[in-house]
Amino acid sequence: MPELPEVEAARGLVELGCKGKRILVARVAEDEKVISGCTSDELRTALEGRTLVRAHRKGKYMWLELDNGSKGPWVMLHFGMTGGIVVKGVGVTKYKRAHLESDPETWPPRFTKLELELEGGGQLAYVDSRRFGRIKLLQGADPLACEPLCRLGWDVLLQLPPTAAEFGQVLRGRVARAPALRIKALLLDQEFCSGIGNWVADEVLYQARIHPEQTAASLDDAALAALHAAIREVVGLAVRVEADSAHFPADWLFHYRWTNKKASKDASGRDIHFVAVGSRTSAFVPAVQKLKSAGASRAKAAAGEEAAEGGAAAKRKRPTKKAVEEAAGGEAGAGEAPAVLSAPSSRRSSRASAAAGGAADLGLQHVDSDEDGGIGDGDGEEEEEEEEEEAAKPAAKRRKAASGGSVAAAKPTRGKAAGKPTAVAKPAAAAKPARGKAAAATAAKSGGNSAAAVKPAPGAGRRTAKPAAEEEPDEEEEDELDEGAEEVKARKAKAAARPKQAGSQRATRVKAGTAKAQTAARKAGGRATGGPKVAAAAAAAAPAPRKGRAKK
Repeated sequence: MPELPEVEAARGLVELGCKGKRILVARVAEDEKVISGCTSDELRTALEGRTLVRAHRKGKYMWLELDNGSKGPWVMLHFGMTGGIVVKGVGVTKYKRAHLESDPETWPPRFTKLELELEGGGQLAYVDSRRFGRIKLLQGADPLACEPLCRLGWDVLLQLPPTAAEFGQVLRGRVARAPALRIKALLLDQEFCSGIGNWVADEVLYQARIHPEQTAASLDDAALAALHAAIREVVGLAVRVEADSAHFPADWLFHYRWTNKKASKDASGRDIHFVAVGSRTSAFVPAVQKLKSAGASRAKAAAGEEAAEGGAAAKRKRPTKKAVEEAAGGEAGAGEAPAVLSAPSSRRSSRASAAAGGAADLGLQHVDSDEDGGIGDGDGEEEEEEEEEEAAKPAAKRRKAASGGSVAAAKPTRGKAAGKPTAVAKPAAAAKPARGKAAAATAAKSGGNSAAAVKPAPGAGRRTAKPAAEEEPDEEEEDELDEGAEEVKARKAKAAARPKQAGSQRATRVKAGTAKAQTAARKAGGRATGGPKVAAAAAAAAPAPRKGRAKK
């Protein structure tokens, strides 16, 4: 992605094709995400009729100086992930795996957000396919005193400490308050030093033979001298060849690291490994970049802190049973709780959301820190963004399934849970068989016809468990279920306290029903004893045999 060498090449391209020319027409896209802190009309008014005096850069930011004196405004450009400059007939910003596939001869380029027609026929365009870049007007006499430029650290090309001793002093002063800060995260902190991004940091550490997880505080004088020399060499050479990777040395790690974390080897055939540091993917060669024991324990502690904060390498904790039940509204009895899906990496998703959200006004996509705050390397790797898009697909399917209205069948309950009532709507009570005087009256009215007797419905008195796919009960229905269970317990306790009659309960009920039926038959004019009418009435009055005890 565009880092200091690429932005410096774009600055040189602007000065080569546009310096000293007056802007005749400015065409600004109606894109509130890219055009930040001002309207399209305000940007157009600030540009038209002005002469482009010079292009400046610090870190990964570039701004245009116009002939409006020291009062401003200044036009600030940040390339984000896929932004760049195209000058018609002159050239185009180049960087590895760029989405900027513009031809300087074809006009206007695709994804143009700002187009300038210059005096003498020159034309300039700012393009950005994925819209992570920013164009902003800086008000004031000094652009370096405005946000976000005022927060940037020293520029690694223009302001690198001249000696290794001075560099070591600056670095140690920075990590004094953060001894566990790892060196890769420190290099990406734009408040410490501006301009180094992910690929430059990996290349610098590879050339200096320093492990990316090594704590900065544990580096000795020799390691700091090697790091100072590597920054000067890598950044300087990349700028001299105008960020054209075809001219990078063949032994650079740059040529072998773009494998989307798949196994690869460097120019000497040594294995390349990948590790997440400061929420960014780091490529390194363990054979030459060894993690020294002096900083290994602190690096491990820093990795643990990063995981606890929800970094890219954080492990998701499995929720407890109590948490699952509380999340389900206390309906654990409805079957097995659904699996809780963990969210994707929070650091990566926060980087994308911050790019489109509140950090848009600053042109900063992401605050990246290993332990303490700082402006981080705001440009995410392309493969990381593609992974986020792939991870978002199954998440979208899950959301669609959850809101589609279809209810998935619940898993069957097991063990003790099988004996508990399913948390569904309370079943309607079945009609109870008529007994005692009611049965006699019914038999009398029907003339002893057994068909007139009310028979209990099959399964009456039993609470049948319905499938768990039924609609879940609300709080009132749950209270009714609890009250019903308490009533059942109270009736059982009361029945157990009464003395039992001779014989079984069924025999007692049959005997009582038969006597009442005979009395009803006498009143109806039937025989006093025996006979088919009496037998039929007795059979009708007798309760149906139960097939089993009622479930709780």
